[in-house]
Amino acid sequence: MTTQAEEKPLYLGHRARLKERFMVDNGASMPDYELLELLLTMAIPRRDVKPLAKKLISKFGSLGEVIQAPAIRLLDEAKLGVNTVVLLKAIASCMSRITYAKFADSDEPIISSWEMFEDYCWQIMGCKEVEEFRVFFFDNDLHYKGSKLLTTGTINKVSIHPREVVKAALENNAVKVILAHNHPSGEPKPSEADKRLTRGIEELAEVMDFELYDHVIVGKNGIFSFRNAGYIRPKKYENNI
Repeated sequence: MTTQAEEKPLYLGHRARLKERFMVDNGASMPDYELLELLLTMAIPRRDVKPLAKKLISKFGSLGEVIQAPAIRLLDEAKLGVNTVVLLKAIASCMSRITYAKFADSDEPIISSWEMFEDYCWQIMGCKEVEEFRVFFFDNDLHYKGSKLLTTGTINKVSIHPREVVKAALENNAVKVILAHNHPSGEPKPSEADKRLTRGIEELAEVMDFELYDHVIVGKNGIFSFRNAGYIRPKKYENNI
C-alpha cells in the first residue's frame, strides 16, 4: 500500500526548491533555463517543465528571445498553451514599459540613458519577424519627446521615403531625431540601401532645419549605431552633449 507522501509527484518538491533558490538572491545565481522553468510552473501546474524550458531556450536562442518571441510562434511552433503565452507576453510588456520609463520620464538627455534606449529598441524590435521603421523625437538638448512607428515591411525590407521622416519630425516639433529599424535576420550590419537612406534623410533634415542624431539598426545579435560607426558626424554647434 502506497502512502500519500509516496504518491506525491517528485516535481512538486523540485518546484518548491526552485522558489526557495529564487528567493535567496532574486534568481541571480540561477541559469536561464531554471528562471524560465520557474515561470512555466506558474502557468503549467501539473507537469515537469524543466525539459520544456530547455527546449524553448534551445529553439529560440536565449531566455530573452523566448519571452520576446511572437505569440503566434509560441502557440503554433512551441505548442504552448494560451495561459503560458499570455504570461510570457505580459512579462515582455512589463519589461518594455519599465525600460521605456527609465529614459522617457527622465529629465536628463537621452545619451545619459543610452543603454536603456538601446535595450528598449531591442525589446520592441529585436525579435520581430518583419522589418519595422520607427522615429524618436527630441528637443535641442536631447530630451525625449515621443516616437512613432512609421511603417512595417516584410522579412527583409521596409519601404520608407525621407519625406515621411521629415513630416513626422515637423509634426512633432522635433529638433533632433533618432531613427530605428530592425533586421529580422538577426545581424544589425547596415546594407548599402540603409546607408543611402540614412544619407538622404540626413541631407533633407539639414535643409528642413532639424538634425538626424543617429540611426540604429536592431538585430537579435546586437545593435548598430550609425553615429558611433562614424556614418553620421556630430554637428559643429553641439555643446558636447
